[in-house]
Amino acid sequence: MTKPLPKLSICIPAYNRPLELIEVLQSLARQERGNWNVLVCEDHSPRSAEIAEVVRDFSNEHSDIDVHFVINEKNLGYDGNLRNLLDNASGEYCLFMGDDDILADGTVKRVIDAASRPNIGVILRAWKSVNKDTGKDIEQHRYFTEDQIFPAGAAAVASFFRRSVFISGLTINREAALRFHTNRFDGMLLYQLYIVGRILLEMDGYYISDIVAIRRVGGEHFFGSSESEKDRFVPGQLLPSQSLTFIKGLFEIAAYIEEQTGAGVYDKIARDLGRYSYPMLEIQAQRLKKKEYNEYARKLAEVGLGKYGCFWLYHYTLMTFGPSLCNKIIRNTKKILGGTPVLGNSAGQTIR
Repeated sequence: MTKPLPKLSICIPAYNRPLELIEVLQSLARQERGNWNVLVCEDHSPRSAEIAEVVRDFSNEHSDIDVHFVINEKNLGYDGNLRNLLDNASGEYCLFMGDDDILADGTVKRVIDAASRPNIGVILRAWKSVNKDTGKDIEQHRYFTEDQIFPAGAAAVASFFRRSVFISGLTINREAALRFHTNRFDGMLLYQLYIVGRILLEMDGYYISDIVAIRRVGGEHFFGSSESEKDRFVPGQLLPSQSLTFIKGLFEIAAYIEEQTGAGVYDKIARDLGRYSYPMLEIQAQRLKKKEYNEYARKLAEVGLGKYGCFWLYHYTLMTFGPSLCNKIIRNTKKILGGTPVLGNSAGQTIR
């Protein structure tokens, strides 16, 4: 008798982080057992053998969890490895987890419950960031205060697009994603945004208001290690030019979805990026002198953000008060409101 396919595959793109991967897998071991399995795709890193040993030990220790492991024959990079996970997964849905993040306890069941609703193509989730060394909470990212359904269409794409940059906990319908496979965006570190955009024009989105994923801040990144990434990013660094390249990628993918579908998504995505452009500015305001930061902001404006008033409000506030005070105000505001302020109308329908 053929074994039924799992509802969910937890998909982990692994590269050079065996110790962090141990903690990711341990967070999976704490989940309620059910109709899910685990897939790790190791992207031909220098520590490939150590990662293989970590996965083997975890699988032996937790024989009640169905664990699969793939070692890529060559380094595919972030975007290529996501496609490889989709190709090799067996679940109806794929929940992506970074190899240095953690899945919050009890959340696999929440995701499977959401995926069991009819016509769900993408599941977004609340998440939080913590200090990697101390485990202390830094910030919670609750986009909406309650669970919501987002009917398929351009408004749903705009609501999910920017919020899908952080990939851990993001869950997509695998069969739908496979129909849109392309290497066009390799090296941008944003492949999931293209997939999310295409799927949500045909299927509904679901937002889980509980914290599903935990991002550990302070680790080293290896973006720029693959052939497709090396001209855009440098491992371990976060240069202004890299931030600009990354943000240009957001607009490029939005433009391509518009070109391919004519669905009216570009303007909605661009407006959303403008309203929530604070992190794009703050990331370099933390690192640059005022003159250099001002030049960086000018270049961001030229990318397409300069037409939105929120962008200039964030920019001049950062210039005047500095990122530390601005961050404190924003975090306190989120705590008071119970989540991120919704700027503009939400396309979602609250689940009662």
